[in-house]
Amino acid sequence: MTLFRQILLMIIVCFSLNLVGVLWLEFNSTRNYLANQLESDLNNTSTSLSMALQPHLQSDDKVMIESTINTYFDGGFYESIELETFVDEKTISRKNPVRIAGVPEWFINLDLLNIPQQETTITDGWMQAGTLKIKGHPGFAYKQLWEAFTAMFIWIFCLSIAVIIFTGFGIRVLLGPLRKIQKKAQEIQERKFGNALELPATKELKQVTEAINKMTEKLKEQFQEEARLHDKLKQQAFQDPTTGLGNRSFFNRQLNAWLEESAHGSVLLLELNGLETIKKRDGFTQRDDVVKAAAQRLLNVFNPDNGHVACRLSVNEFAVLVQGADLQAIEYKLEQLQQTLESPHFTKQFYDEPIFYIGTVVVKEKTEATKLMGMVDSALQQARQSAKHINIVQQNKENTASTLVKTELRDKILGAINNANLGFSRQPVIEFNKPQDTLHFEAFAQLKLKDLGSINAASFISVLDEYELGQVFDKKVIETIFAHINKHPDKSYAINLTASALKDENFILWLIDIIRANSHLAAHICFEFSEESVIYNRERIENLCYQFTNMGIQFGVDRVGRNFSSLSYLQSIHPNYVKIDHAYTQMALSNKDDAYFVGSLCTTIHNLDVAVIATRVENEAQLEILKEYHFDGYQGFIYKPEHFEISQ
Repeated sequence: MTLFRQILLMIIVCFSLNLVGVLWLEFNSTRNYLANQLESDLNNTSTSLSMALQPHLQSDDKVMIESTINTYFDGGFYESIELETFVDEKTISRKNPVRIAGVPEWFINLDLLNIPQQETTITDGWMQAGTLKIKGHPGFAYKQLWEAFTAMFIWIFCLSIAVIIFTGFGIRVLLGPLRKIQKKAQEIQERKFGNALELPATKELKQVTEAINKMTEKLKEQFQEEARLHDKLKQQAFQDPTTGLGNRSFFNRQLNAWLEESAHGSVLLLELNGLETIKKRDGFTQRDDVVKAAAQRLLNVFNPDNGHVACRLSVNEFAVLVQGADLQAIEYKLEQLQQTLESPHFTKQFYDEPIFYIGTVVVKEKTEATKLMGMVDSALQQARQSAKHINIVQQNKENTASTLVKTELRDKILGAINNANLGFSRQPVIEFNKPQDTLHFEAFAQLKLKDLGSINAASFISVLDEYELGQVFDKKVIETIFAHINKHPDKSYAINLTASALKDENFILWLIDIIRANSHLAAHICFEFSEESVIYNRERIENLCYQFTNMGIQFGVDRVGRNFSSLSYLQSIHPNYVKIDHAYTQMALSNKDDAYFVGSLCTTIHNLDVAVIATRVENEAQLEILKEYHFDGYQGFIYKPEHFEISQ
C-alpha cells in the first residue's frame, strides 16, 4: 500500500471514530431526552386521570368511568390504559398497537427506548377503589429519534466525504516533494541525473531532498570524471593534439577493422607541401593554424557523419578511410577537396608550390593492411609526378556495380526499393552469461539489382547518402520487417537506421506513427543508429530517443568509441545498449596495453546502466578473452549471418 493511502486510511479511521463517538453522544442525548419527556408526560397523565376517575369510582358509574378512560386514551398517545376495579373486580382496558409510519421495523426492534409505564392506586377515602396502569406509546419518541438519527447521519456522511476529499488533496500536495524524490531516485537508478530538485517547505522533506540532490550531483560528477578520464586517455593515445583527428595508431586500428569488416571504399593520403617553410618564416603557430585549416577542409569534404575516418599520420600527412566510395564517388570527392585546397584564402598562406599531393586507392576486396598502404604510398608517389598532383588507383578485381554510372546505379537502387526487391540475413546478439539466450537478431538488408544480383548495404550506402535515399530505403525495410514479425512473432529484430534518414524530420514523424500503429510489436523490435548520427544530429536523435522510451521501444548506438567526442551523449539519450566499435574488440584481443582502453570504455558505459555488446567476435578463444571486460553480449562471425525468408 502506498504511503498516500496509508496516511489517508489512518486519517479516515481516526476521523470516523471521532464522528461515530459524536454521533453516539448526540443520539444518546436525544434518546434520553425523549425518554424523560415520555416519562414526564406519563406521570402527569396518570395523576390527572386518577383524579378524574376517583368520583366515578365512588359512585360506581361505569359509563362515566369508560367515557373518561376513552377520552384520555383518544386524546393522548399511549400504548395501553388499564383500570382494575376492586369492587366488582372488573378490568377496563384500551390498547394501541405499536405501528410507527416512516420508521423502519429494524430500528424499532433495536429496542433503543425504555418505554415507561405508571401504576397508580385510586382510593375511595381510606379504601382502595382500583388500580390504574398506563404505558406510554413509543411511536412519537421513535419517530423523533429516527429523524434525529438520519439527519445526523446524513450530515456526518457529507462532512466525512468533504473531509476525505480535502484531506486527500492536502496529502497529495504535501507528498508532492516525496513523489519528486521517488521519481528522482528511479532516474538515478537508471543513471539519469537531470537537474536538482526544488527544495520543499517541509523541514523533513527538505532535508531528504537536499540529500538526494547532493547524491545526484556526486554521482553525476563521478560519471563525468570517469568519462573525462577515458576521453583524456584516449586522446593521449589515439588523437593528434593539433588537429583533434586520430593519429597513426588510431588510423592503423581503424584500417585493420575496416578491412576485416567490409573493405569497400577508398583509402586516401594527403601530403601538404611547404609546412617547413611556413614554420621557418612565420613560426610554428602559423604552421599549426595552416594544418588545422587543412584538417577542417578535409572534414568538410569527408563528413564523419557518413562514417568516414580522417587522421593525421605525421606533420604533413593526412589519411582518410572513405566508407563505401567507388571510383566515381571518390573522383567527385577529390574534386571538392581540390577546389577547397586551391582556394585563394588557403593557398595564400603557402610559399611553395604545389601545396598538396593526393594518392588514393579504391578498395574492392579484402587485403592486408601493409599491402594496401604500400599501394597508397605508391599512388602518392605517382601524384608527386602528376601535373594534377592527384592520382587514383583501383584494385585489380572488377566489380560490375562500380563500372556503372552513378545515376544508373541510383536508378537501379531506387527501382529495387520501390519494387521491394529486398533480401535479408540476420545475425544473433548473444548474452555473455546466458549463451543459450538471444537478445535479438540484427537484420541486414540487401538489394536485388537487375543484372547485378544481390549487393550488401556497404556497396550502396554511399549512393543512399549522396542522393538522400536513406529514408526511402529505411521505410521499405521497416515495413517489410514489421510485416514479417506480425506473422512470425517468435523473434526480436534490430533495424539499422541510415544517417541520411535520421536527418529527415518527415521520416522521424513517419517512424513514430508506424510504431504507434504497431504498438503490439514493441517487445519484438529495436532500432540502431551510429555514434556519428548522434554526435552530428544530436537534437533530432535525442527527440527520437525520447519517443522510443515513451513507446517502450528499445534502441542502441552502434560503433561507439570510433569518434573523439565525449561519451556524455549517452547520458542524454540513455540507450538500452551500445555496440562498441570493432576496433576496440581487436585492441582487446591483440594488445594487453591497448586493452586497458576497452576496460575503461566498458566501465564508463556500465556506470550509466547501459548494456555493452562486443562486435566482430570470431571464435571461442576470443570470447574467453573478452569475458574479462564484463561485456553484456557479443556478436560476430562466431555465429555467421544466415539468410531468412521475409513473409509480407
